[in-house]
Amino acid sequence: MERHREHYRIDREVQASPESVFAALLGLIGGPDDAPTYARLGDPPPHGPGALVVFKLQDYELHEVCMELENPRRRRYRMVSGAPVAHYEALTEVAPSGNGNGALITWQGWTEDPDPVVAADWNRLAHESISRAVEIVAARAEQS
Repeated sequence: MERHREHYRIDREVQASPESVFAALLGLIGGPDDAPTYARLGDPPPHGPGALVVFKLQDYELHEVCMELENPRRRRYRMVSGAPVAHYEALTEVAPSGNGNGALITWQGWTEDPDPVVAADWNRLAHESISRAVEIVAARAEQS
């Protein structure tokens, strides 16, 4: 069965060190009541590969698993349940900015589903949600 593919990419300069940006990224998990929480800790705990994160996005209860963690540079994860698509995976990377003053956060997501409308709708929702998350990460990192 052929799958329709969608992709988004967000690049954001942040006036903070890459380490501060990555710490703010990981700090999104386990915060206030509406924040994502760990259902299973990873190796190494809590953020490492195998970590299972549960959170709500609109009416969806999503479960994502960390596939790769290279602290403080990159985190890759995929949805294992809750999303209305066949496959969703994302990669977040943090690097020193090109001008050497701050950091660049790049967050990309890939959606696959047999139904092109479902894939496009999910990709749009994920992009909107991740855009908000990037702004939260940037604000927290710049305040630290």
